[in-house]
Amino acid sequence: MDHLEYMRYALSLARQSPPKPTNFRVGAVLVDEAANRILSTGYTLELPGNTHAEQCALQKYFAAGANEQADPVLPAHTVLYTTMEPCQSRSAGNVPCVDRILATQSGIHQGIQTVYIGVKEPDTFVAANAGQSKLEQEGIVCSDLGIENTNIKTAPGVTLDEQQKTLVGSVLDLFAGRPSLKKLSLWDDNGVFEDNITIATGRKQFEPQWYGLQTAFSEIERLHHEVVSGGNPISMDMKTRYVTKGISKEQTIESKINIFYDKDTGKITKVQDKWGGELPDSSFKNVSIEQLFDPWWWVHYGEGWAWWMWSFTWDTWWWQAMRNLNSVSVPKMVSVPKNDEEDAKRGNQ
Repeated sequence: MDHLEYMRYALSLARQSPPKPTNFRVGAVLVDEAANRILSTGYTLELPGNTHAEQCALQKYFAAGANEQADPVLPAHTVLYTTMEPCQSRSAGNVPCVDRILATQSGIHQGIQTVYIGVKEPDTFVAANAGQSKLEQEGIVCSDLGIENTNIKTAPGVTLDEQQKTLVGSVLDLFAGRPSLKKLSLWDDNGVFEDNITIATGRKQFEPQWYGLQTAFSEIERLHHEVVSGGNPISMDMKTRYVTKGISKEQTIESKINIFYDKDTGKITKVQDKWGGELPDSSFKNVSIEQLFDPWWWVHYGEGWAWWMWSFTWDTWWWQAMRNLNSVSVPKMVSVPKNDEEDAKRGNQ
């Protein structure tokens, strides 16, 4: 099974949910894992009433006559993909989605055994939703992307769909020095990461860039972020404080972040990190003649290189630091986990 494909499909369903100020737009897909077959789908408010995505998927599956509360019958290896953590509590008269999922296991039926979750539910409507914890306590295996930044701040008038929120949250995690293979699976294999001194093209180049932050810095503090455009690219203002390991060198960088993504696949194709809102090209491919004769351009260019040289001098010689600045050399200096188990041992989600 291609878990990412099913989750992307769930995200596409979420985009069909009508916007409402009191609901998240969520998508859900019920899948027979053994047959690799979709059983049912749902999205928030698809059915009449204040219906949730998981609720709609289950009700549609049992609409032929079975009662999901009395005698649910699902294939033995049924899994659920949902873009957001199932709810544990709801207003009077509504059954929480967690209870609906657990009800599929009543009697002799195995019901839903595994739930794949896009993001944890933010505290917007329900504080500290423990839906995933309750499912795990009842023996249901839960797996998620581990995105920690779910409280996305947007400028007035800017809205994001669930897919965009997932992408922005994952990128915020990456900039915070919290990479993981699951989060990086949201990138296209030929994706590009570009900042003032690096152009990393392809998975073998951009993954080490993100894991390198853990190596270079002892502290990474997000001081501010705000999404200012919900288009493609998604644009975001960000301010971050970095402290270099070993020498305790501190610097604050204000950036303009652009996140480009493929609307069909939902994957990130490029992330630009423009320091101070600008993106000088370290490869000189876009440098004008005027810039080459501008002493201030050279000052800013040198500052960028010097900053990243300081970041690596705590455990390498200065000439090795220069090699780390090159997108081809970084993969030789920074290792990327081979699997989720190795990732977890490093403390990554």
